[in-house]
Amino acid sequence: MKTEKNINIKKDNLLQFAIILLIIVAVNIISSFVFHRFDLTAEKRFTLSKSTKNMLHNLDDIVYIKVYLDGKNLPADFAELSLKTRELLDEMRAYSDNLEYEFIDPSKNKSAQELNAIYGELYQKGLRPQAVQSMQADGVSTQYIVPGALISYQGLEVPVQLADADEGLITQRDAIIKYSVEKLEYNIGNAIRRVTHQQHAKVAFLKGHGELTNWEVLKAAMAIAQFYEVDSVILNGKISDIFELNIQDSATGDYTIKGNKYDLLIIAKPTIAFEEYDKFLLDQYVMRGGRILWYIDPVMAEIDSLYNYPEMPCLPRDLNLDDMFFRYGVRFNTNLLQDLNALAIPVNNGESIAGQNQYKLIPFYYFPIITPYAKHPIVNNLSLLRSEFISSVDTVGASNSDLKKTILLTTSQNTKVLNTPAIISLEVLKRRADLRQFSHQYLPVSVLVEGTFRSLYTDLQGEHVKDLDIVSTSSPTKMVFVADGDMIKNQFGSNNFVYPLGYDKHTNTAFANKNFLLNAVNYLCDDEDITQVRTKDFKMRLLNKDRILKQHTFWQTINMIVPLLIISLLGLVLLTTRKIKYNKQ
Repeated sequence: MKTEKNINIKKDNLLQFAIILLIIVAVNIISSFVFHRFDLTAEKRFTLSKSTKNMLHNLDDIVYIKVYLDGKNLPADFAELSLKTRELLDEMRAYSDNLEYEFIDPSKNKSAQELNAIYGELYQKGLRPQAVQSMQADGVSTQYIVPGALISYQGLEVPVQLADADEGLITQRDAIIKYSVEKLEYNIGNAIRRVTHQQHAKVAFLKGHGELTNWEVLKAAMAIAQFYEVDSVILNGKISDIFELNIQDSATGDYTIKGNKYDLLIIAKPTIAFEEYDKFLLDQYVMRGGRILWYIDPVMAEIDSLYNYPEMPCLPRDLNLDDMFFRYGVRFNTNLLQDLNALAIPVNNGESIAGQNQYKLIPFYYFPIITPYAKHPIVNNLSLLRSEFISSVDTVGASNSDLKKTILLTTSQNTKVLNTPAIISLEVLKRRADLRQFSHQYLPVSVLVEGTFRSLYTDLQGEHVKDLDIVSTSSPTKMVFVADGDMIKNQFGSNNFVYPLGYDKHTNTAFANKNFLLNAVNYLCDDEDITQVRTKDFKMRLLNKDRILKQHTFWQTINMIVPLLIISLLGLVLLTTRKIKYNKQ
């Protein structure tokens, strides 16, 4: 009898084992065809954005990715970056059968001569081998790794840097790796968009009215060129400058406007008044759905003048655009804002060492540091921005109009307003700020306006427009207005070295001016999903150091005893259950 019962028990156990084994095999087979990741993080850091998924779904041919960050001897932090890259590519491949990849160790089974040739070839293709030093038993060891990938599509190839140090502004290796992991989806996804030509918008910097030179907006143009086709256009009264034309009769020159030549115009710090006809062309560009990013200086004020002269007059700048801005729902105020949260500038302290003047950094209240407070995709999770002689901007017009106005950037809660005309000097740096004068709070300095705009030129007459079909009401469009023309300007160092956009060479601080520009451009080009990828909020869940110091012994004891107690309790329960079961039998 006992033998028969034992046989039945063994059969039941074998049956249970077989069922569990079949379930495990079935789950593995299904998981090989269906990919899903359970992302339990609050900010969904392991979930692909909607923009990336759409981009992957739209792949119509094979995109092949060669990742050169591989090998058994990778430093631990770079090995982590390699693992995260593989996990991201696995998830991307779940959304497209046209995505393939391989990981390559360029140093495997290679002689020193062969390795130098490989590194040279990769460098020519845009990947930068890095020398990484690590401590070994016999001293410091140096090895070269390539933290990058090449993405190929239909004969085209683009490089992507996996170790993204934000143009070299991050120097600590652990910070570089953390930042790079956070930006993997953005960097790889953006490279795929570029090589597959999924970004079709055209962006142009408008010239002809004393705007910043191409050299002064070089870094801005380079950043935008990662997404869109970038051009520079001089507006000098010709319709063909910003419109595509259909020539109906070459003999008479009759034409019709086919559409806008550019999806977005960037007007960066104009200093010369606009002719009325140029304003008319811009107005009709907007009426036909065009978007404009305005960087405007309403007041004439330059820091170079203060360095060269003891005083500087600050006068309103007449650009002949006030009536247009008012029709579009905004007003640039001809004032200068001072803020207690300000950028420091170098000031001669009157001392000299070895014939060299000595400088010290003092906060200059006319250079406010802008902290984004608004909840909008353009400024979500955005860091601080630097500004120079910034002014305030107001929203105007009826509240029930077809325009939606969103304040993007403001000053802090300690702001002072200086109305112009006025005279300023560096002497203000020698005086202690009177806090009672900094009584204004959160004055707007940047506004987004979107909706249906009304033309300023519904009744315009003249020879130039007699054959032009004037549009009086726009299709839905949008514009961003920034009351500081220098916010898009890059600084220069010795030998004409161009600093990244937003980098302040005096304080060696990187500000978020570039990300604000890219967010605004992406939003105006209807690519706000890309903005959400760039501004993903990766929260650092740090331990409470104070509690660690006070309670570390308690938690160490808990971590040692509790697992043992749980195991002992489970063993006791299992033993008791077996006794009860076999006693009944």
